[in-house]
Amino acid sequence: MTTSKVKPELVAATATATVPCKRLLVITGDKGGTGKSTFARVLVDILLQQGIKLVAFDSDKRNAQLYRFYNQALASGVARIDLATRGGADALINQLEAAQEVILIDLPAGAGEDFERFEQEMDLIQTAKEMGYRLTVVSVINRVKDCVNSLRTLLDYCGDRVDYVVVKNLFFGTPERFQRFDESKTKTLFLQHQGVVMHLPDLYDGTTDLLDQQNLTFSEAQQHRDLSLVDRTRVKRFLQAAATEMSPAASLLDLSGTATATVSGSNERG
Repeated sequence: MTTSKVKPELVAATATATVPCKRLLVITGDKGGTGKSTFARVLVDILLQQGIKLVAFDSDKRNAQLYRFYNQALASGVARIDLATRGGADALINQLEAAQEVILIDLPAGAGEDFERFEQEMDLIQTAKEMGYRLTVVSVINRVKDCVNSLRTLLDYCGDRVDYVVVKNLFFGTPERFQRFDESKTKTLFLQHQGVVMHLPDLYDGTTDLLDQQNLTFSEAQQHRDLSLVDRTRVKRFLQAAATEMSPAASLLDLSGTATATVSGSNERG
């Protein structure tokens, strides 16, 4: 009888690839004005639609947009934390012991150094791992070089300890116009880390303003009778398009339910 031999490293890789884990999603855009909080709102809305257990934190002290729009939408509300103050984000660490499938943090602009200090003090990545969470760092970018530089700093700091998603915000132009990122060595390194690139569709600014004036979630806006049919339809189509664009990163964002510890390959839409 012939006994087949399987290399130990292949067994380990297969086992690792199928180990379920919870997700800690860190939404960042160290350069201000990239649309980071807009993406965080879209992602929270879609996670809620899918019935995924979610806890959200807003660490922007001045412009807590996620809190303003979604504090009433989440059963537990949106907690305010302060990464810049020692002890100001302890609630996040304590939350890791809860049974939530997803924890999402919306970072403020320019929070890179604060995040690193907090991560080092609390050993966040390792502590999260011990509690069954895998980090996904989501970098929302526009077309300027500062976004590429900030992403490179993240890659150098976090290495292969986290998963990566880059979001091209199409408010700033079509996907092919993000040449500074696409032609950079940073993108090459990002893809080596199995990063996934996706796009955030552009919602008509007049409709965006109406949601902002009334603090409406995207789901609320689709049913809100103070909005015209045109605006309700625009929001509906925007959210549908955003969900489609997120599909390559679904496992990294836990949009498919329980995530997996590793993802093979890399992807970019468009």
